[in-house]
Amino acid sequence: MSLVKAKLGNLLARQRSRGRELHAHAQANLAALEGLDPGAPLNQCRFVVLDLETTGMDPATDRVVSVGSVRVVRGRVRLGEAFAELVNPGRDIPAEAIKVHGITPDRIANARHGAEVFEDWLGFLGRDILVAHYARFDLHFINHVMRERYGFALQSLILDTVLMCQAIVLPGDPYGIARHQKACRLESLAARFGIPAPERHTALGDSLITAMVFQRMLARLDALGNGRLKDLMRVAQLK
Repeated sequence: MSLVKAKLGNLLARQRSRGRELHAHAQANLAALEGLDPGAPLNQCRFVVLDLETTGMDPATDRVVSVGSVRVVRGRVRLGEAFAELVNPGRDIPAEAIKVHGITPDRIANARHGAEVFEDWLGFLGRDILVAHYARFDLHFINHVMRERYGFALQSLILDTVLMCQAIVLPGDPYGIARHQKACRLESLAARFGIPAPERHTALGDSLITAMVFQRMLARLDALGNGRLKDLMRVAQLK
């Protein structure tokens, strides 16, 4: 989706939200695209990197159990600016999911529910650009809450590090064989860039790994002479 189309969609969301009493964080998200300049140098842009842990892989029936985010500003990961919270999914956590992320029912028994946690996370996001690995998956869960609570989908510019990897890391694939797609897995990218991954499959740990991978690919994009936001959008914007 081009920025023009995104802004048209945002205009429609604003019109539909007129007369509704919205939380300040939701109001701010409606303004997330204002002043976004495609010609801005990447070292002047602000990003929030997101990862979710869930009860499973089906956005229609599964729910979030943990949210993690870190901020990237001027190409630097700000370790002091992070968001991490467990979430009560309001349903059971299958054993298969527990094996992946280690979040057991007793750990989330007193946790807040998703709507409350995401409202605070929306405040953390502010008007920054959102980045995620396989972003469409995370976006399904976010928009389930956004539409239910505010009546509109997340309005932020959304970038996917998998798309970015496919564009600037993988070798060409003229015949569509896609034999290199496994190279875009998060653990593969971490290994490629020499990034340690001690907290793999935790929301905060994976968001930090993704942020460092994103940081390395930003530097590669800039080295190729593509150092503007529009260049990043061309290779990473979620369609």
